[in-house]
Amino acid sequence: MNKKRQERGDFFSSLINFLSSLKLTIPLLIVVAALSIIGTVITQNATEGEYLQRYSKETYYIFKGLGIFDMYHSWWFIGVLILLAINLIACSVKRLPGVWRQVLKTKSGYARLGTYLTHLSVLLILVGGLIGAVWGFKGYVEITEGEIVEDIFLNNPQQQMRPLGFQVRCDAFRVAFYPDGAPREYVSTLTFIERDRVVIDQAPLRVNHPISYGGLTFYQASYGIRARSIVEVRGRGGKGAPHTLQISQGEVVPIPDTQVQIGFMQYREHVHDVGEAILLVLFTPDEQPEGFWLFKRDSGMEGLQVGDFTFIFKDIEKRYYTGIQVAHDPGVPVVWVGCSLLVIGMVVTFTLRRPPKRTSSQEH
Repeated sequence: MNKKRQERGDFFSSLINFLSSLKLTIPLLIVVAALSIIGTVITQNATEGEYLQRYSKETYYIFKGLGIFDMYHSWWFIGVLILLAINLIACSVKRLPGVWRQVLKTKSGYARLGTYLTHLSVLLILVGGLIGAVWGFKGYVEITEGEIVEDIFLNNPQQQMRPLGFQVRCDAFRVAFYPDGAPREYVSTLTFIERDRVVIDQAPLRVNHPISYGGLTFYQASYGIRARSIVEVRGRGGKGAPHTLQISQGEVVPIPDTQVQIGFMQYREHVHDVGEAILLVLFTPDEQPEGFWLFKRDSGMEGLQVGDFTFIFKDIEKRYYTGIQVAHDPGVPVVWVGCSLLVIGMVVTFTLRRPPKRTSSQEH
């Protein structure tokens, strides 16, 4: 019985020595750094199609099985962080009593306590990161001017929809350009509504100037144009009555009195230095889809002949949409506390450290 107790005690003693050893700390820090580099190089939470464009199917399924594409939420990455936290705690607990006795005995050496504040700060930063990894999320939403959204799409391969718990309305969108046509600044004017009550009214959302509400942070990320085209369709040579079609971008509608469909895929303000144009696709039964650009200059009586039809670009209705990144990270306050303690620990370590006493030989 005593032998078993001794073996058990030796095992726990060896385990504690291992967990509190610098021989464990250094490899763990190297692993965390290497995984962070991998998570930066390999795009996280993209769609399956995007990954299959970059990797083979075999590589994709291996990476997916290992959790490489959502690494910061994987059990093994979180496990490494937990092991690093345990290592720091064990190191501190093992050495603190001796340091504290020395401080009480000599009434000096308070600077050494700054090391433990630094350890505590690192632990808090790790805990904050773990909280954000487990309970935080990031998403994306596009809001057209004048419209309201209540949900966002999460940045994961499934692109799950998540309710906000309130409403966000885009009242206006403004974009300014440089002389070469590149965007100089774009600003969304947002109103936040909860339970039919305006809680934030017409707040400007700019790049690098986020808005926070309801535990979420909103970042200006992108913008674009949503268009609705008005196209007149006639039979070749003007045969038959003309049909005026209103087609929203991304929509496919039938051409009346035919089995043919027409889709509006894209709008551009400048195509081939000619001017405004819309990209249409003609879907004819038993034939390959035929895509073509219909220019605003084709709005004359003759129009553009494609297949058995003549198309005339009558008008375009355009509205900007704003692309917004939405993030929820409940670990941020803990990280900020950890960063503050890190600064305090460094100040204590370097300001309370006494300079070494000079000997008589050094004085002379």
